[in-house]
Amino acid sequence: MARKPKTNQSEPSAKENSLAVELGRIAKLFALYLMRDIKDEGLKVNRLNAVGFSVSEIAALLGKTDSNVRVQISQAKSKK
Repeated sequence: MARKPKTNQSEPSAKENSLAVELGRIAKLFALYLMRDIKDEGLKVNRLNAVGFSVSEIAALLGKTDSNVRVQISQAKSKK
């Protein structure tokens, strides 16, 4: 019985992963651009959270800890 030649399926995955990485970088740059004139750190956290960034992504973008970001999000929710 003849074997089928193996197709390299990692190539499409690698291309998809590199595309995802590049899109992530663009999203982060866009987020930083939007936050450049805002002085209030709480407002920055809330806006990034509102557009769908995760707690760890917000923390990395703003140079904060995950715990700090969670507290700021919680405080903003309790103010509403």
